[in-house]
Amino acid sequence: MKINGSTYYQIGELAERVGMSPRTIRYYEEIGLLNSIKRMEGGKRVYRDKDIQRLKFIKRLKYLGLTLSEMHELEDIYQMHRTNRKVLPRLLELLDNHVGKIDERVHSLNRLKEDIFNYREKVYQKLNIENGTTERRESE
Repeated sequence: MKINGSTYYQIGELAERVGMSPRTIRYYEEIGLLNSIKRMEGGKRVYRDKDIQRLKFIKRLKYLGLTLSEMHELEDIYQMHRTNRKVLPRLLELLDNHVGKIDERVHSLNRLKEDIFNYREKVYQKLNIENGTTERRESE
């Protein structure tokens, strides 16, 4: 809807545009991650293009592994300083931390994969199987 030349969206339209449920959007509003909500007469929520951008940013951060707590921390920094110059260095720290955790998980999964292959070999040896096929003596 257009009001005074500005475009506003109802929560259903917004949810569809950003690929989130209305409940998720309301939750982000409740916890302070989305705080630019306008209300029309009668208390109906309406959202603007900057809310779409904000929700897409939140969705991206969530995909990259940031927790709601970490996102809230970034929002607090922004609210204190009113500039991304203070937020972006902290965001880089958080992203680097997540990359480190991913590297640890990848290393752990590679060890697990190696353990599985080693154990498979032991099982094959116990069954007297060579190259994944049974010996003829068992089938005779």
